[in-house]
Parts: sequence; structure tokens; C-alpha cells
Amino acid sequence: MLYQTENEMTTTAIDDRDVQHGVVVAGPSSTLTIPGIIVSEIVSAIAMTTPVLRIEADLGAHPTVRLDRAPSLAAAHVAHSNANVVRHKAPMGARTRKSAFRFWIGPEVHTAIAYAWPGIDNSWIRQFVDVAKAAGASTTVICASLPESNQARAVTLVDTIYKADLVIVGDASEAKELASMFGSSGPSVESLRALSLGGRSGRAPRGVITAFLQKEDINSLAVLLAAFDAIPDARISGHKLQVVMRFASREVLSIVANSYHASHVELIGDDISSSDLQELCDLSSALSMADPVHDSRAFSTAMDCGIATVVLANSKRPPVGRGYVGGLLANHSQPASVHVALSHALRLSDLGFPSPTAWCELADRLGATQNDTNRADAVVSPRSRDNVNLKRSLEAVRFLESTT
Repeated sequence: MLYQTENEMTTTAIDDRDVQHGVVVAGPSSTLTIPGIIVSEIVSAIAMTTPVLRIEADLGAHPTVRLDRAPSLAAAHVAHSNANVVRHKAPMGARTRKSAFRFWIGPEVHTAIAYAWPGIDNSWIRQFVDVAKAAGASTTVICASLPESNQARAVTLVDTIYKADLVIVGDASEAKELASMFGSSGPSVESLRALSLGGRSGRAPRGVITAFLQKEDINSLAVLLAAFDAIPDARISGHKLQVVMRFASREVLSIVANSYHASHVELIGDDISSSDLQELCDLSSALSMADPVHDSRAFSTAMDCGIATVVLANSKRPPVGRGYVGGLLANHSQPASVHVALSHALRLSDLGFPSPTAWCELADRLGATQNDTNRADAVVSPRSRDNVNLKRSLEAVRFLESTT
């Protein structure tokens, strides 16, 4: 097994599991970023039916919000369901990284998948594709389609991904543009909704938060209002908090009236229909809900709309949020935690997140969930790789890098 410490590449003994993986997925790894969470979901979907070797390629800072103090719900679930996944960390240096790719991607690998996020350092993808093709693997680059800007578009990666066999993006128009740029000799290009983060149609004005609380849940209401009141006066303009909660006591009205930003808070105490719920979601930038049950109608509607949603819970792994990239977790009793999570959700409001079923659709499209029966003779014995020789070659590469 190869792994990277802070300053060096280390080689240790390997076992059968490390070299028998027919599917390799490479991409960002940090669960504090949206790209890293998405790769985790893709790997998790594929790993449901086949072992996966995941290569974590983090060469620079990601432009998306770091989810410090507001962990991802999806990541919390994935952390408990990765028994079918082996992880390796790609080295930072180009030469040692290529050597590592060659070691991890051998004749037994039939499918090599790279995840690209426009706007970050994707230079490792060209090496990854070259090594995978040399090993005889089918190569696919899957690329996120983001809200349009000159830097955050898949077409900016043409020179990086043109050697792949297949390129899949989220936006159909972007796929058409890429196909035109590749020409007849380039890879096939397709679009799939799992890779679309181009925003929601009829996007709501920024700053509108809708919170769903349990009946007479005064404690959650107090925490939520304290988090909302922490928004500075200079930034409160344009913000609005809608609280949906059935209540009978006048104490609820008093708590809202005495909040610092009371003029920006609306209390909705009536029962809401499915159409009302849909309208609230359509007109909201972000959602929040306290202790939703596994079949929560509000959370399901939020996923369908692709809205960033903050779950207030005491549990580190609530019953909702599995597979939903737009789900964030906040401490039920800590206003600071809720404030940070809501801030993240508002910053992510331009992204329309795919539903959990989208990852299974992507895994099916990649064909990585099917057993490869045509290449059984290509699987090599783990002992056929000489760890000692590999270690020496990596040391030689590091020596050359230091002298140059």
C-alpha cells in the first residue's frame, strides 16, 4: 500500500485487497468541501456492488465553502459505510504521483474514473488518464457543471481531459460545446443530472431562510433566533427568517417579538399543505429543520428542490441526509453552530444539489457496478509487484526532484 505523509512517500506491504480492485475513482477528498463530498457519494454508490480503490487528489485549496463547524450530513453517513473502499493519498509532486498511479492502476483495473471540478487544480487528471489507458483500463472524466462563469466551466479543461474515452458533465449545452471542441477524434461526451450544480430554476432572493420546527418547540426556536440575531446590522438587509411551527402559547409570540431582528422574522403557525410546502421551498434560499424524522415531508421536498438544508440535531448521524450533498448538520443547542451552518447554506444557495438517487444513476451509467468477466486473466497476483523495487524507484524520483 502506498500513502503519503507530510514530507515523503512511504511504501509498506500490500495485501490481496489492494491490487484486486477493478474500479479506481480519483478526485478531491476533503469532506469539508462540496467537491470532496460529491466524490464520496460517487464512490459510495459504486461500492454498493463492487470494491473501489479511491485515490484522494487534493493539490490545492477548493473555492467552495469549507464546512468547518457545520459538517455534511452525507459525509456523516458515508463515514459509517465505507467497508468496500480502500483509500490512497496521491502525492503532491508530479513525478512521485505518476509513479504512485502506475503502482495503483495495474492490469486488474478495468474502469478508471476521475472527478474534475472547474476552477481548482486538476493537473493530476492528465497523468491519471495516461497511466490508466496504458494499463488497458476504460477511462472516464466526470466533471461538475457549475453556475456559469469564465473560470468555472468544463470547457476550460479541454486540454486536461481530451485523452479520456468518455467525458460526462451535468449541463447538456456544455456537453454539446465540449463535443464540438473535441471534434471527431476526441472522447464521447454526455450529460447527467448528478453532475449538475448549475443552480435552481426560479432561484429565490438571497437571504431567505425557512425553518421547520416541531410543535411548541420553544428551545429550538430560541436557539434559531439567537443564531439569526448574530447576523450583523450591516448585513441584515435582505435577510428574512420564516419559522413554520404550530403553537398555542403566547410565549412563542413573545420570544419572536423580543428577538433582536424581530422585524425580519415571520412566524407561520398554520398547518401547511403540500403545495404550500413546495411554494415555501421555491421561495427560500436555505432551509432549516429540527430533528426531522426519516420520512420528513419537508426534508424530502428540500432534496427535490436542491436546497441547502441545515438539520438541527443532537445526534451526529440523524435519520435523514444520506446521499444528500446539500445537507448540513448543526448542534441543536449551540446558537454559534446553527449560525455557522446557516451562513454556509446561504453561501451555497446558488448551487442546486442533486438528489441521492442521482448517484446511483451515475454509477449505473459508468458501468462500474457490473462484474468484468472478460478480463479475469488480467488479474495479477499481489506478490507479482515487488515492493522493494518500487520503494527504490520512488526514492530515486525524490532524489531527482531534490537535485532539480
